[in-house]
Amino acid sequence: MFGMSRISRFVLILVLSSFWLATLNLEIVKAGNTIQINHDGSVDGTDLLQRNDNTYTFLDDISGNIVILKDSITLDGAGFTLKGSGDSSEKGIDLSHKKNVTITNLVIMDYFHGILSRPGAGTATNITIQGNLIQNCDIGIEFQGTSNNLIKYNTFKNNTIDISINYVLGDNLITQNNIDSYIQVWLSDRPTIDMNHWTAYNGTDDDGDGIGDSPYYHHDILQDNNPLMNPVPVIPEFPSWTPLLVTLVAVLFVAVVYRKRLAE
Repeated sequence: MFGMSRISRFVLILVLSSFWLATLNLEIVKAGNTIQINHDGSVDGTDLLQRNDNTYTFLDDISGNIVILKDSITLDGAGFTLKGSGDSSEKGIDLSHKKNVTITNLVIMDYFHGILSRPGAGTATNITIQGNLIQNCDIGIEFQGTSNNLIKYNTFKNNTIDISINYVLGDNLITQNNIDSYIQVWLSDRPTIDMNHWTAYNGTDDDGDGIGDSPYYHHDILQDNNPLMNPVPVIPEFPSWTPLLVTLVAVLFVAVVYRKRLAE
């Protein structure tokens, strides 16, 4: 009877520990409206962005939008999600007037603009958007009047327009992305669009080099001279295993400690 009681207590502790940790994980602090990375580097609106010098790293999923007011920073999603409400005017990340900003390793979903950059008093330039998943937006990324930017290793899904380039004099490089809809260019110098994977491309690859034998056109408009035959491996759709790993490690720790006590 005593042995059964020990086993029951052991199982109960494991179950309660798992439930407690899972509950902590589910109680995500949601940023209600706007989060700002200020000119001085401070952050308003959430405690889920960890600052290390000029790098700001997500600690969990965030609901709301982010306005970047500081130049020369990196916003690292760490595989987490920035989620909007689907409002027709909502912007996921607004980095207008900024330069030397990198956005990476982030899932961005359910916005009108996933990422928006516009010119202003300062020149918006040298923006790097790399290794993100952008989905369920009206416009995934829009650059207005900003050049010398890089869009690379991103996956776009279920957006009306994946990338929009408007009123731009100068070049932007768009390469090695997975593009689900199309790239819009309006009253702008044509960006360099090369070696992307296009969902709608149905060309052949007779020489087996991984690049389509014919260019890709969307509505008779040239999109890519060297379309890739296979998707670019980038950030997975459900990238963050951290909560599960933390829970498993904690449960194993409790199990080991309890077994040692039983052995004493």
